[in-house]
Amino acid sequence: MSVVPGRPRTVTPDKAVVWVVAALCLAYVTWQAVGNLVGVAKSVADFNEFVRKNGGTGLETATPWTVLIIDVLIAPVGFVVAWLVSRRMDLLRTVVVFVAALCAVSALWFTLLQYVSSTLRIGS
Repeated sequence: MSVVPGRPRTVTPDKAVVWVVAALCLAYVTWQAVGNLVGVAKSVADFNEFVRKNGGTGLETATPWTVLIIDVLIAPVGFVVAWLVSRRMDLLRTVVVFVAALCAVSALWFTLLQYVSSTLRIGS
């Protein structure tokens, strides 16, 4: 990884392909996270409305907004961090950084999904 001072950086087509493929994969994760945010919020709202109608206000549950918003932000932040880390690296190292970012984002995303599903007690 040699850096020549004063020489402008050029984006190679190979690196652009890595960035686009990673962006598409992480966009899918973001899309799923937004779907989860909307779905969980609607389910909690529907459940709370049902228990209020039936006099069970003590059974109402809160929407885990913080975790759901973090879940949505994981993939874009992961892409930006991977891009910042690898922008001056060669192609192979760029691929390794983005694969590591995809793995880290996926692991954290699934962990947060498990956390949300284990803490919500709707209908039980």
